[in-house]
Amino acid sequence: MNNVSSNEFYADFNALAKLKTSAKQDPEAALKKVAQEFESIFINMMLKNMRQANETIGSDLFSSNESKQYQEMLDSQMAQSLSKAGGMGIADALIRQFQGQGAATGAKPGSETAFLNQVATQDLARIQVLAKNASQDLISQAQSVAADEDIDLAKIVETLQLDLNTKQTGQTAEQVAFKSPEEFIQTLWPHAKAAAEKLGVNPKAILAQAALETGWGKYPIAKQDGSASYNLFGIKADARWQGERAVVTTLEYENGVAKKQVAPFRAYQSFAHSFDDYADFLTSSDRYKGALSAGDDVASFAANLQQGGYATDPKYSEKIQGIAKSEWLESL
Repeated sequence: MNNVSSNEFYADFNALAKLKTSAKQDPEAALKKVAQEFESIFINMMLKNMRQANETIGSDLFSSNESKQYQEMLDSQMAQSLSKAGGMGIADALIRQFQGQGAATGAKPGSETAFLNQVATQDLARIQVLAKNASQDLISQAQSVAADEDIDLAKIVETLQLDLNTKQTGQTAEQVAFKSPEEFIQTLWPHAKAAAEKLGVNPKAILAQAALETGWGKYPIAKQDGSASYNLFGIKADARWQGERAVVTTLEYENGVAKKQVAPFRAYQSFAHSFDDYADFLTSSDRYKGALSAGDDVASFAANLQQGGYATDPKYSEKIQGIAKSEWLESL
């Protein structure tokens, strides 16, 4: 794993790790600093992408490897200076987003400390992917909107938060397995809230169901080669599914008796993809209309899921409700 303090960027990534400590003493100042660091990365990536695009048009007569190196150094320092001077407003948007979630000094989901903890543990490749995605969104919006319109920074920040909480694709099932309910919740809670908003239901119900299907993320479904399927909701791959599959042994209940069966399950590119498909799966079937009309009522949602035939376990609804009332989800 590459450490985020690699000198590929001249931004001080070591500061992100140090901010974990200072966040406890002065969370607002720490949040501002880390937001500026992120904006610096984004601006740097934008400059890099723009220069690469320019190279495809035609090579510069005076271009050389040495000049490119100095140009990259200049771009990095320029990105830092711009972010500290107010930049493009990304840092301010990040701050508003996290403060709007009622951030606290503890490591609760959505807090400054939780955000800093996540940032400091990311490897360099992960940081680059996040920055590149955000910069491409900005470039795309800048090209498509009129001069008198505003770029939707809030939407980009929201996407960034979800991306940051999504484990990387291309990993094994063992690598994406969660070590504790706390890690499971901190990583997947933003996805659960996004899916719940689409469906009009309680996010605790969704996360409780994912916890039931995966044992709080400790037992993810693996594909034949051992890679992660990211399937959090036990959705099987029937004839309608055109994507990848993971064929595994599963327990199904017939007349109240559990029996082992081999069945194909849907495989996704990420946990975010799993949540998106879950929402589409529920809304595409009339069987789950009752669940989708449950609103904030977890018990009603779970009961209607079972009644709609989501699972064969006769205690499926009861188990979801029990998990939703657990100490880990009750406090959310």
